[in-house]
Amino acid sequence: MEVTKIVDQDVSEKIDTQYVSAQFPHRQDVDITFLCLDDDDQEEDEWFDSQGKHQFIICLPYDLVKNSPDIRDLTVTMVKNKLGEVA
Repeated sequence: MEVTKIVDQDVSEKIDTQYVSAQFPHRQDVDITFLCLDDDDQEEDEWFDSQGKHQFIICLPYDLVKNSPDIRDLTVTMVKNKLGEVA
């Protein structure tokens, strides 16, 4: 699983893409992009790319991320929910 992020600079360090990726070594067929911007106009999306990989954009609530000391559990739970795995 490849995990990337499109985020505002002030919350970038809080979103640990390597940690999330390490929790799903069995899911090489999925790519996740976390979106966390100080903008209410964010939309989640999903599709299959031309290689058949399942792509997800997951929106993280900006204020929650900014005010939380650690969101690793939240990000893993959100990915599990998207993948239909038990959270």
